Amino acid sequence: MLNYLALLKVDRPRLWSQWHSGSTASYFKSPISSNKEDVEDWIKNELKKYPDASINEFIDEKEYLIYHTIIAFDVEQSSNVDTFLEHFY
Repeated sequence: MLNYLALLKVDRPRLWSQWHSGSTASYFKSPISSNKEDVEDWIKNELKKYPDASINEFIDEKEYLIYHTIIAFDVEQSSNVDTFLEHFY
């Protein structure tokens, strides 16, 4: 049986030129669901939080740069999924 998970990375390009000692990105993951539509809805709801965003491409005028993906995996055929998710920021 396939399960689905969405990963979302939100970055702020304007901070790249400022001095800082760490990443400017925030990482989010959806709950795991056997229903792909639930994961797609999670992405849509998260994107509503960033109305001034460029999705998956860099545009100078936008405040946020957002990358997202949906991962499908078969629980019986996959190993170390929990370990992978624990190490996703």
